[in-house]
Order: sequence, then structure tokens, then C-alpha cells
Amino acid sequence: MKETVPQPGCDARWPEVAVARGALESEMRSARTAELWQNPPIGWSPWLARAADRVGGNVRGPRIGLVLGGGGVIGNAYLSGVLEGIRRVSGWDPVQSHITVGTSAGSVNGAFSALGVPTEGMYRYITGEPLTDIEAAPGTSAADWEALARAFAGHSDMELTENLYPRTGILPRPFLSSPRAVLRGLLRPQHTPLELFVSGLIGEGVVSTRNIGQIIERVQERGWSSREYWAVAVDLESGNRVALGRQGAPVTDIARAVRASCAIPAFFAPVRIAGRRFVDGGVWSVSNLDLLAGRGLDLVICINPMSSLEGRSYEGPVDRFTGAVHRIEGRAKQRIGRRLGWERSRVERKGTPVVLLQPTASDLEVIPINLMEPAARTPVARRALETTMAALETRPEWREPLRILAAAQKAVADPPESRS
Repeated sequence: MKETVPQPGCDARWPEVAVARGALESEMRSARTAELWQNPPIGWSPWLARAADRVGGNVRGPRIGLVLGGGGVIGNAYLSGVLEGIRRVSGWDPVQSHITVGTSAGSVNGAFSALGVPTEGMYRYITGEPLTDIEAAPGTSAADWEALARAFAGHSDMELTENLYPRTGILPRPFLSSPRAVLRGLLRPQHTPLELFVSGLIGEGVVSTRNIGQIIERVQERGWSSREYWAVAVDLESGNRVALGRQGAPVTDIARAVRASCAIPAFFAPVRIAGRRFVDGGVWSVSNLDLLAGRGLDLVICINPMSSLEGRSYEGPVDRFTGAVHRIEGRAKQRIGRRLGWERSRVERKGTPVVLLQPTASDLEVIPINLMEPAARTPVARRALETTMAALETRPEWREPLRILAAAQKAVADPPESRS
């Protein structure tokens, strides 16, 4: 290391001054680096983000993005099983994600993760297993987790799920809930999701999302999470997609944001935030994976319950009606898959690898056509856990993502400040 030599005329305190100045410069670089990590410029690639970290004198683990798609109460159960499978195989808890994006049912799982609810706890609750002997997630105290576990232990998953649909008691708009969305679809059909156009044509729902919000309020009544989290919804007044929780979005509580993200058009009533009506983010995209393009992440994990590369298998003859329903479901999954593929390519063009997890043929054996069927939640979650663990342990395309997740877990277990 080069020795610092005092300039002529300096007194004997020069070494102390040099050390103090060096410490100040290091602190300023670290602060600038932290700012860049929180808000990386658009177009930054992961290697450039890591380079900035080295300039700041820090050694951080990989930055992981987590995207959780929609799919009703069944999608929520599927997500819980997949997330638990990732945790068991990699040792990395999705709670540790640098940023989480949730849409519709995925906004519920995403909010719980962002608020520090252990992934194992979410899975056990859905499958009816006791919430004892579960370690608190990083950043959450053991006392807080124990209090939360006691609060949920008094209410079964089936009890909460069956009570999700209270009526608002308010007469909704019978049709044309968003004239602007309809106009947008007519003028710019190539740039308007079909679901958004249809949602603008039909009327508002009569079911309230308040019970969905109350589930989140059991964890946090007001405010937002300390971890970065976006709940995706659609503004009916403008027809635009909004990532609630993102800088520049309307300010609201995390529970109300989840309510908005889950407000399925024509079923749930829109949720008002800052004087505007919001509905399910799945109207724009069931995953909204492309929101993480250019965020300087090292890996994005996207779990999408409503798409699949495989179809349902049948034993014996299928009646005409059932066959027609399944053909419609198959076409819908293909359409969602094409959108998902476009979103994935957009993220990867910005330098971030993406891994997708979707229901397999084995998962589809237990996933019902009706994604709001609460009785199937436990078998769906357990099957998702099995298929996810099998995929991660056997498929070669998971070797590099697992290495990145292991590095992320190591960085959390052994942070740089503990090694200095």
C-alpha cells in the first residue's frame, strides 16, 4: 500500500488528517453506491451494478427479483408450494428478495414475503400444519413472528378463504366501467391488452375485497413494508398499469394495495386509492414480469400459476362440454404464455437472466378449472412443493440459478460487516 507523505508545511498531525479524510471519502462512496443500488439508472446491467459496488468498497450478494403471478385462491396455494420448494432445495428464503412484484393472488404472497412472514409459515398454514418450530425470517424478530403465528393459529386457512366474498351493498355500474379503457382499445388495439378492453366494457363487481385486506392487516395494519414490494393494479380512470409501492405511484397502505391488485373486474368492486378506481393487475398481465427490466438484478424468479407448457391428461372419454371447457383453458394458457415469453425476453435483453416456474402436467392433475375453489388449496400446495423440488434437483437449467441463490443466502448469513 502506498504510504501517505505529508506535504511541506504540514504538522505532525498529517497522518491523522489523512486517515480521517480517507474514512470520509469511503463513507461518501458507500452512500452513493447505496443510492445507486436502490435506484439504478434505466438500462444498468448486473455487471455494472456490481462494479459500482466494488467502487464503493462493498461486497454484496446477488440481487434477486421475485415475480408472483395471479391465479385466484388456487394460484395463491400453488405459489406457496413453489416458494417453499425453492427454500428447501436452495436454502434461500424468498423473503430475502431484493424486490418482489405481486399481481392479483401473487400480491398476497408477495405482501407476506415483503412483510417478513417466513415462506415455511405460509406453506404450513395453507396445508394445515402447525406453525411451531419455524425460524423467523431475516429482519424479523422471533417475538414478532411468534405473535403473528399465534394470531393466525386461531383461524384455519379454509375459514379465511371461504369468507373472502362479502357483498359491498352498493349498486355498481352495470356496464362500461372504464370508457377510457374502451377508447384506448379501439384506437390502439395492438397496444391494449384484450382483458383491459373487456374490463372497460363490462360493469363493476358487487363483492368487497375488505376481507382480503384484513388478512394482510393481521401482519401490518398501516403503512408499507421495509422491503421493496410492488403490488400491480390497473387504474380504471386512465386504463394504465400502476405498480403500487413504486416511486411515483399513489401512496396507500400495503393492505389496500393488495385489495386493489386482487379486485377481479365484474366480480370484486374496484378499490379507490387517491380518488381513483383500481382493479386487478391481471387485467394488464397475469405476471407483469417486464416491470423488472433494467433494474440491475442478478436473477429474476417468476412463478406464474396461470400458464403452462404442458396440458391436462385424461383417463377415459371426456364429454363434449368438459372437452370444450378444457380447450378454452388451453388456448387461454397459450395466450398467457406468449405474453409471458415476451416479458421474459424484455428482461433478459437488459442483462438479467430469468427462470420461470409454471404448473406441470402433474400439478394440473390437482388444479381445478375453478381457481376460486378453496377445498383444493392443500393438495395443490403439496403437489407444487413436490414438483418444484424435483425440477430444481434434476433439471440442468437450474444449476446456475441455484448457485446464485446459494451466494445470496451466504451473503445474508455472513454479511460483509461481520467479516471486517
